[in-house]
Amino acid sequence: MKICIVHGSPRKGNTYKATNFFKEQLQKNGSIAFREFFLPKDLPHFCVGCYACIMKSEEYCPHHLYIGPIIQAMKEADGLIFTSPVYVLAETGGMKAMLDHCAYIFLSHRPIEEMFSKVGMVISTTAGAGTGHVIKTISRNLRFWGVKKIHSCGFAMYAKEWEEMRTTKQEKLEKILRKKADRFYHDLQRREKLPTSLFTKVIFGMMRGMCKGYPEDQTDKMYWESKGWLQGKCKPF
Repeated sequence: MKICIVHGSPRKGNTYKATNFFKEQLQKNGSIAFREFFLPKDLPHFCVGCYACIMKSEEYCPHHLYIGPIIQAMKEADGLIFTSPVYVLAETGGMKAMLDHCAYIFLSHRPIEEMFSKVGMVISTTAGAGTGHVIKTISRNLRFWGVKKIHSCGFAMYAKEWEEMRTTKQEKLEKILRKKADRFYHDLQRREKLPTSLFTKVIFGMMRGMCKGYPEDQTDKMYWESKGWLQGKCKPF
């Protein structure tokens, strides 16, 4: 089993430690190969809004050298884990930049069919508040990618460092992470049998209708036609 992890921060603080504990629990269930990326090191550029990925092809993105390997690793993985500490009540700039670079794989453009069988996990920690905002933003993007099932775990530590938490609070977090890891692994095992969300079905159907009216040389239409999604009732899920 393969899992791709995208860390929203290079700092190996509380979110990183929570993620490592989560990984350890997953490995107790079975053999897993992890592929990890650390932002912004592995994607050191903000999206410049040039529309090249949408209007032409993702290969025309000026940062394709960096975002390309991340997309490929996500395609090859069975599960996806996204992590981000809270920076001023939101996800890190590195994580936002990565999500911006993935606009072209939205259901409304050129969804990656492998995403329709993925299980996702979003992990966020904070010393105070804001994990809900982080989880909401990342999860919303995963839904628009067509990810089949999305789990999440947000935890307010009220401490700058993991070791500064009270023992009872550490134990509480570890208990939560153990349960989340077991559920995530369980869904990974049965991901092919998980139902496709109504959201994915509706947006996919709407986009298929729109694509049929696009000019023949429009990038999104050519992509959908190449997949066979515009013919009859052919669907990737």
